[in-house]
Amino acid sequence: MSVKRFVGATSRDAMRQLRAALGNDALILSNRNVAEGVEILAMADEAHGQMVGSPAATQPKPSAMPQAVSRNPMRASASPAPQVTERAHVPSAPSAPQADFAAFSERVLGEMQDLRTLLTGQAQRSADPSRMAAESTLERLQRRLLGAGFGARLVEELLETPPVELVHASDELALAWAKRQLTSRLPILDDEAALLDQGGVFALIGPTGIGKTTTTAKLAARYVMRHGAAGVALVTTDSYRIGAHEQLRIYARLLGVDVHALEADAPLGDLLTRLAHKRLVIIDTVGMSQRDQRLAGQVAMLGDSTGQSQGHQVSRPIRRLLLLNAASHGDTLEEVVETYQRASKAAGAPLFGAILTKVDEAPRLGAVLDIAIRHGLRLHYVSHGQQVPEDLSLADGDTLLDQALNAPGDSSFAAEMPQTSGAASQRKQTQSRKQLTRGLLGQGRALVSTLNTLRNEVAGFALLERAWPLLGYSLEQQQAHLEGLLDGAKRRRHLESVEPAQAMLWAQAKSVSGVDWTMPGLSLNPSGQIQALPWLLHRLPAGEEGRVDWAREQLGIRWQLLPRCPGTATRQRMAESGSTWLATAQAGSQVIVEGRRQRLKELASLADTWTELSCRYRGRDAHLRLSRLVVTLADGTSLTAWFGLLSDPESKRQLAQRYWLAPQEIAGRGDAAADRAAGKGSADHAFAQALMAQLVHDDLPLLTRRAWQRLTDAGEKIDPELRLLVATGLAAVVSRLDQERSDWAMDVRAQLMGSLGKHRGRSTQVLMDALLHLLTARDVFLMLGDAGLGGVGLVDEVAA
Repeated sequence: MSVKRFVGATSRDAMRQLRAALGNDALILSNRNVAEGVEILAMADEAHGQMVGSPAATQPKPSAMPQAVSRNPMRASASPAPQVTERAHVPSAPSAPQADFAAFSERVLGEMQDLRTLLTGQAQRSADPSRMAAESTLERLQRRLLGAGFGARLVEELLETPPVELVHASDELALAWAKRQLTSRLPILDDEAALLDQGGVFALIGPTGIGKTTTTAKLAARYVMRHGAAGVALVTTDSYRIGAHEQLRIYARLLGVDVHALEADAPLGDLLTRLAHKRLVIIDTVGMSQRDQRLAGQVAMLGDSTGQSQGHQVSRPIRRLLLLNAASHGDTLEEVVETYQRASKAAGAPLFGAILTKVDEAPRLGAVLDIAIRHGLRLHYVSHGQQVPEDLSLADGDTLLDQALNAPGDSSFAAEMPQTSGAASQRKQTQSRKQLTRGLLGQGRALVSTLNTLRNEVAGFALLERAWPLLGYSLEQQQAHLEGLLDGAKRRRHLESVEPAQAMLWAQAKSVSGVDWTMPGLSLNPSGQIQALPWLLHRLPAGEEGRVDWAREQLGIRWQLLPRCPGTATRQRMAESGSTWLATAQAGSQVIVEGRRQRLKELASLADTWTELSCRYRGRDAHLRLSRLVVTLADGTSLTAWFGLLSDPESKRQLAQRYWLAPQEIAGRGDAAADRAAGKGSADHAFAQALMAQLVHDDLPLLTRRAWQRLTDAGEKIDPELRLLVATGLAAVVSRLDQERSDWAMDVRAQLMGSLGKHRGRSTQVLMDALLHLLTARDVFLMLGDAGLGGVGLVDEVAA
């Protein structure tokens, strides 16, 4: 019998064809991806018996035969399975020499055993079909990261909770996502000018031969080029290495700066006191192996900087910068950092940061960047040669990670993740991974990354962070701090420094049932995105006209998104001030068309289609078709009625019908969808943006009520204003994360949902739970810091 070929769109389709043709005991010879989908080569069990000439060919196949088709469905992988070399037509007659067929069978069965091992490993990863493509992409990303030199611990932490958007992503998009995660975790000096202007005492420490003396000269040169030579002094404590003092003196003479040599075990405090008039003092220390027993004593000497000046004690704190050899093996770097960090803490303070040296000699930078990330070492500078001062540059995270991820070829020494087969091994690996990624420092790094992103991207999140801890205070303390949080001038300055407000979203007086509060007003940025900066209505001027004036005068708001059609006086006031408006209308709202009063829902069929847009509405993707119709109010004012039909983009099923009223002249002259795609800022585009913003945020009152209810456990007594402020801020952040399509939001959603410890579908409820979890975890880390249990620099970053 011939070897048969089965081709299907997926492995499941191909396996279904195989079983139908050859039964459940067929032997799989190969499995690979082809242009048509997945190809499987297989043969019937009887044919195998004929090939080997077994007299028992027609008997049931022994259980030792490894490649019988499993009765559990096997799914396709993006990576091709090992191929069997013999794919030619197999003679059906048993006339060939038995030994030849036996040898052939042995080779086939050996390769089929390899195939079974691979497929068994894939079966566990294919349990969830929706994640199949993402796992394949992430496996390739995993190999890329490991090949770049990053350690298995950090790689597992990164890939534990990838965004759902990576399910169908290309390798380039997955790599870009990984780079963003690494960038957000890599501490980098953000302001060299501030560092040099402030000055201070810096000690360069590290193992022998790492380049401390040369780096000392390079740092001094950067300062001299900025401030001149008068304010800097160099100190060397290296009395062990022959010529060490003289080498530094040569550099000092070339730069025109002072240099001082300190003998071994001599006190450093008195010398620093004499150098108190120098803005910058750089200490070149003796190089010591991380295994040298004298290391702790040498570092301890750098911790005592107290000296005597005119009978008074003078203290200048010494900031220790650890030099790391970028060309060293990861295990060596790990040992260096742990030893020097331990010694530095014993001397009174953790390491201030790190400088990478010999970057030009390092074939791969993954290991040293991995060390900096996991130990929270802020990278200040990068040294990449011997020239002074040219070969020292400010550390740049993007450049370093690009160099690390684009390292050519594969490393023979790159660590590999254990690839084992079998359910027991898979369970063991999964448990180990979860324990690893849920460790204190791993969670802390993800927490810092998420908080920093939210602070940078969502206007008002910093206010929410300040308000959140107050929920646990006494009622008197809450009220004492509340006025500062609600100070209008401070809030306006915050908006001006982050992003301006372009529109104001006003809700109905009683937007949701079951609560006794009124939904605060929320501003939107120029892109129509919500800002987490609630404005409590009872603290604003009374009345529709008064609030509209306040928004224009105090915040510079041009667009007013109203819950109902404004009155005649308000419309006139907005027209005179150059403001414009858009109001939600009900299906039963009556207007005049062709001289007759009609309800809006009866006029939808008469409206002209204006444009079609995509949006996300109440936690799901939707298609929006906008139509318009000129109508007249009872007072004779001509307006444009807008009709929005929401439908499912795939099934085309109608989801909702929405209605608005707006001034006749503000939109409708062009194609808003085309303007949006082209990035144009036309009036039509601005109107479509405002309309979309009002539509997609109509669930904010419900989100606020959910957050309000969830805050019942935060404290026994909560001030109502504080509770409403926090609840609305939470709702705004959740809505922004659900609506936002940018890469940063995708990353934050993945980190937030991953923090819940289990895979859950994306929804506003899940995002709300995760955001509450994030803020609670922030409190925990701050408490750990107060107890002295936080990671190095981690608590400071959490509280930043």
